Amino acid sequence: MGETSAVKQSSMTSPLEVLWDWGYEIEQDKLDKLYEKAKRDQWNASVDIDWSVGVDPGGKILDESRMAFLQLDFFKKLSASQREDLNAHYSAYILSQILHGEQGALMVAGQLVSEVPDYEAKLYSASQAMDEARHVEVFGKYIRKLDKIYPVTEPLYEILQEILEAEKWQAKTVGMQVMIEGLALASFINVRASTGCSLLRQLLEYVTKDEARHVAFGNLYLTESISQMHPDDRAEIEDFTLMMTRKFLAWRRGPDGMKGFEWVLEDVGIDPADFVAALHVELSNGFKMDATPGSVHSFRGLIMPGIIRAGLVSDRVRPGYEEAKIKLFSDVTLLEELEASGQVA
Repeated sequence: MGETSAVKQSSMTSPLEVLWDWGYEIEQDKLDKLYEKAKRDQWNASVDIDWSVGVDPGGKILDESRMAFLQLDFFKKLSASQREDLNAHYSAYILSQILHGEQGALMVAGQLVSEVPDYEAKLYSASQAMDEARHVEVFGKYIRKLDKIYPVTEPLYEILQEILEAEKWQAKTVGMQVMIEGLALASFINVRASTGCSLLRQLLEYVTKDEARHVAFGNLYLTESISQMHPDDRAEIEDFTLMMTRKFLAWRRGPDGMKGFEWVLEDVGIDPADFVAALHVELSNGFKMDATPGSVHSFRGLIMPGIIRAGLVSDRVRPGYEEAKIKLFSDVTLLEELEASGQVA
């Protein structure tokens, strides 16, 4: 990982326990209702999306005004043509990481079909695998119309590896359904609200409905399962969750989040060393990368409330969150909206 040359394939070794359910009985009505919504909302990317719509690489694929990172004076000093190039390449870079995450979600959904113990959860996981296959299809096709598919960044690859190689399905559910899918859902809502590209807005309308159900499923099923686990097994999932939360925030907010951005700079004709030097100056002068007002906050509104409600922040691990200065948001309003309707207003 980490090279700009295209890597066609890589491999991971993942333990997989296959659990059969010979009863074929619905035990959780809410999960059954989500499965019904999943069947009702199936869509065909080749038919339902108008791929004849043009994509302007220099247009507002991602709205600069809503992306704090692009508000640095360093970028504001670029020429109009350079800013257009930056928008195109940066948009392709961001959407490429989303594409890689969707492939990870596809593989985790396939694992969950075998590993979850309940009949209705197996049915739903199978429907999610089909959803994720469509997502991989549409993002890959869109990015190629825009620019090129960038490689997966090292921090994202490591997070996906942790999830896919986790032994317990509850750990996979925390990592993928709660964290990665929570981030994806918030990102899709925010981008759809601000993008200047009608094709991207159109495909995100479909993808967002799928992701809302996935987040609802993960939170509902995880909370029920954690409450029934043996304390020793639950402690293992608590530790995994704390470790993943640290990695997740380091990737989203720390220096790890910059890894791979040098590929974009080089494609735009900017020396990465010049950017790093300017970034240090602006940060020392007080520049802050604050979230845009009105945006859906993935960590505050979806991820951390789901972790807390699932019972994964016990008194035993709470000091670990405090030491890492991780705020414990517990408002489940948005999660409950997802679980009740399977979608976000």
